[in-house]
Amino acid sequence: MDMLKALLPVLSMMLIGMLCRKSGLVSEKGIQDLKTLMTQIILPVAVFNALATAEYGLHLFVLVGLMLVFMILPFLLGYPLRRVIAAPFSRYTPFMVAVYEGGMVAYPLYASLCGSENLSQIALLDIAGVLFGFGVYMSLLSMMENGKAPTVRQVISDALHLPAFVAAMLGILTGVSGLGQWLLSTPAGALYQQTMSMITSPLSAMILVVVGYSIVPKKEMLLPCLKTIALRAVLQAVMILGMLWAVHRFIGTSRVLDLAVITYMSAPATFSMQAFIKDKDASAYVSTTNALYCFVSVAVYALAAAL
Repeated sequence: MDMLKALLPVLSMMLIGMLCRKSGLVSEKGIQDLKTLMTQIILPVAVFNALATAEYGLHLFVLVGLMLVFMILPFLLGYPLRRVIAAPFSRYTPFMVAVYEGGMVAYPLYASLCGSENLSQIALLDIAGVLFGFGVYMSLLSMMENGKAPTVRQVISDALHLPAFVAAMLGILTGVSGLGQWLLSTPAGALYQQTMSMITSPLSAMILVVVGYSIVPKKEMLLPCLKTIALRAVLQAVMILGMLWAVHRFIGTSRVLDLAVITYMSAPATFSMQAFIKDKDASAYVSTTNALYCFVSVAVYALAAAL
């Protein structure tokens, strides 16, 4: 029942997106406009708020550093492994085997497993996802979609022009300086939180509608999707073992943190990448793969709950 509570809202919003496409209620242009709204305003605000109000300390920096290592590694391995996936979807392999959908898959599953009072454990891991995801990852994805050459200079330039990355940097500066926590402790803190909640609360629903809208099951797409799922599952199994070893070695043993690592790293690739993909077939491939990968996440959740 807890698993159903965690996943039913996610699946419902995806279904709404599929119905919007099937019925013609929302046009392709409408979806593109929705993506623009997400990438230019709502997503950057959500990223800034998450990092500005986090509590920073040595434990956090070590954990984020370790998570970054095991997040970047599968991304780099994805380039030589592109040959496993048939063209034209092979170019998305590095993006499909790295980064995690925390907010809409890992968070609710972890909350039902360990309780909402322990969500801070998985939120700390997700800081690495925000830093890498809205920095190098989205910058490279955006360049690929726009036909630009992925040079170091271009990655830095694009990242600095990516609203979510700029918001992440400003959020970190605000958080590390203590301004974020100070603001929350003032009388204006409640007003700030209410404002942020109003701006960011539609984000999850909007992303899931876009994901559902992009799911167009095609027979010829099934094999690439299944191969991608298998490739990601194998790579992430190795990454989870490596991350658990590193956490135990450099931070210590904690059951709730171990489960946070397992749940977070068992999630599909970030749904936010849909906001940057322009090609319809590629969007359908990515959406279908991520949607099907949710079954892997549920299987891991069920195994963790049983043990």
